Amino acid sequence: MYQTACNVATTGSCVPGTENDRDAERQAALMAQQPPTAPVEPDYSGFDIVKATQYGAIARVRELIESGWDVNQPDSETVTLLHWAAINNRRDIIRYFLEKGAIVDAVGGELNATPLHWATRQGHLGSVVLLMNAGADPRIRDAEGCSCIHIAAQFAHTALVAYFIAKGVDPDLQDRGGMTALMWAAWKVCALDPVRLLLTLGANPAMVDYTHGNTALHWAILARNATAISTLVLKSRASLDVPNLRGETPLTMLESQAGAIWIGSKVLDRVREASQKTQTQRSLISRLRHDKRLRWWAMVACPFTAFYLAGVVFTLNTLYIIKFFLLGCLYGIFHTLGKALFDEHLLALLPLSVYLATKAWFYVTWIVYIVDAVSFAETLVFLACSAALWVCFMKSWKGDPGIIRPTQEQRFKVRTPLIDCVLR
Repeated sequence: MYQTACNVATTGSCVPGTENDRDAERQAALMAQQPPTAPVEPDYSGFDIVKATQYGAIARVRELIESGWDVNQPDSETVTLLHWAAINNRRDIIRYFLEKGAIVDAVGGELNATPLHWATRQGHLGSVVLLMNAGADPRIRDAEGCSCIHIAAQFAHTALVAYFIAKGVDPDLQDRGGMTALMWAAWKVCALDPVRLLLTLGANPAMVDYTHGNTALHWAILARNATAISTLVLKSRASLDVPNLRGETPLTMLESQAGAIWIGSKVLDRVREASQKTQTQRSLISRLRHDKRLRWWAMVACPFTAFYLAGVVFTLNTLYIIKFFLLGCLYGIFHTLGKALFDEHLLALLPLSVYLATKAWFYVTWIVYIVDAVSFAETLVFLACSAALWVCFMKSWKGDPGIIRPTQEQRFKVRTPLIDCVLR
């Protein structure tokens, strides 16, 4: 009953599947020797000129144009072929149409828009660059009164906004209703850009629209756009006191929403600070908390005062445990004051203030206690070393660290050719 069994160890002659494996290897070798099958190209021969443009069938487009089709002939909706090529980002077809004399600023469609408007709405940077290089005007308004930079801002196409400004479009260009790109971005886009980009490139946050008298900050508050509000309030220091046509200021609008979770803590601090400025009578503590100049001087004075009081504690003729207790109390007082009065901007000045306080008290100590105990030559050596330290300090503080600060024009001159080269 075991004669049909496979025993490789004893006979070595029974290897099931060997013939099948060899057949499979032969078939695989034959298939490897066969040339690869060419991909089947879709048949565009039945496409009309519009459909061929939309699908990027440039061979069919060439065939129809060469047979006599007018490249500027609009369809039933007054849309030209260049519009369809632009909205579908068919750059080869755009180049071909422009070579054949297509009108680059042809107006068509329900919005009476140009091909540049259509490409901008879809965010097609490559098509925008081609059309702009062919002379397209980005300042033309569509039926809604918007230029290309306004459309790019509405749809958060940050690269297009930067490109238009680099090409000379005013970042404060207003549409028919007086809206700027910054206002549209604050109203429509919840991301950090293009609001931040527009502010960096010189957009004015104080401009108002014609219809409502709103600034970009008004629009951001109406949209509850926390990101735009923070950027406008904290980065550009947009005014909170500009009233719109209804008499509402950003300050009053934010105060009415002070408990909302979408308003950031830093924005609330700025709102409280602005609210305090409108009050005529304020306590000393309140003034100290909200007056930036007083807070700055308090920050500068803290290390001087702390070092002096610490020195007084060390010179007391009392038990060491009492001295340690007093030093702990001193630390607690200054720590509490720092938490209550100083933000991260003022804390950045703390190392400088500590250095100046250290030097000042060192000079006082030398004059009061040391100068009489050392020779005049030693005092001169001390002053020379101290002067050298001052020189090093001033050079490190005021010296140029090597940061290159290009002008706006220089930035544009670099960015525009880079975009053109990348998209070629």
